[in-house]
Amino acid sequence: MNEKLRRALAGAVVAAGLIMVSISYIDRPVALFMASHVHDRLPFMAMAGIANIPPPLASSCLIAIVLARWAGVTLGSTGRLVLTVAVATLIAIMIKNQLKFDFGRVWPESYPFPGIHNHPSFINDHVFGFFPFHGGSSYASFPSGHTTAISAPMAVLWMLVPRYRVLWGALIVIVVIGLIGADFHFVSDTIAGFSLGVTVAAGTLTLMGPSSRS
Repeated sequence: MNEKLRRALAGAVVAAGLIMVSISYIDRPVALFMASHVHDRLPFMAMAGIANIPPPLASSCLIAIVLARWAGVTLGSTGRLVLTVAVATLIAIMIKNQLKFDFGRVWPESYPFPGIHNHPSFINDHVFGFFPFHGGSSYASFPSGHTTAISAPMAVLWMLVPRYRVLWGALIVIVVIGLIGADFHFVSDTIAGFSLGVTVAAGTLTLMGPSSRS
């Protein structure tokens, strides 16, 4: 077994362990605390909203790169970097959508958002658990899509543009704090989303090769 595979397996075991501990001992107390003590959620919602930027940006960049290649434009190092970030982001989003269906977890709290109005939740209905393959956006808390959407591109940039690692890491932390503070997600949801994003980023780099170094 080579070193990379050994490290990947170790990371998977650690992530699974943290998720299990969080589900058993952390998720409910944190969700209850946020519901009771956080009265102004707009700042947290704004923080979480940062994760809405990478998906459409990745799609737009991928389309632009395809059109550029059709026009005979050769990608430079920056173009290859953008391509890698875009591919990692879009693959991570596709995988998290499937995992949400597979796990079927209810949300921490009920929000009147499109498609999930009056859904069962831990805070409102004392429903806590997973309902595998249930389907529907009311059962789609795990893994956190927002965390996945920010972690995949930031992980690629972390590895390829290390000069700004503080920024890449800070953006992930800000989104996670926003999600937990607004009671949008359980802690374990964000751990799973982060793990998925990082895993997809590493896999994309393995398949496509390093795009840029700074």
